[in-house]
Amino acid sequence: MNYEINEKSFLLKRFLIVAYALSEADVDAFLRIVNSAEGKDVDSISSDLGISKSRASLILKKLSDAGLIEKQKSPVNKGGRPKFMYSVNKQELRSKLSRKALEVCQDLQGIVSSI
Repeated sequence: MNYEINEKSFLLKRFLIVAYALSEADVDAFLRIVNSAEGKDVDSISSDLGISKSRASLILKKLSDAGLIEKQKSPVNKGGRPKFMYSVNKQELRSKLSRKALEVCQDLQGIVSSI
């Protein structure tokens, strides 16, 4: 059973890397957001992955630009620059990933057919 979970996790990571041109760090940040009930901010991603805040910001922008995560102003703000939380709508995400998987498979099928 554990092998099956690891294999599915591996395949999902490979799919995200290929379909969305993501790095391993991008995928790790994405999966942490997906598995977070309340979402993540730059500070928590930076801390979780052991990377700088500027690198975490770039990763979160890339994921947001790809439409994989949503960016919302944090309701808790103590003045200064606004903080943002990054989260996913799992139902929308499943639909988006399913469409992308179908598109990638069709592209791959076309490539294989032309060999």
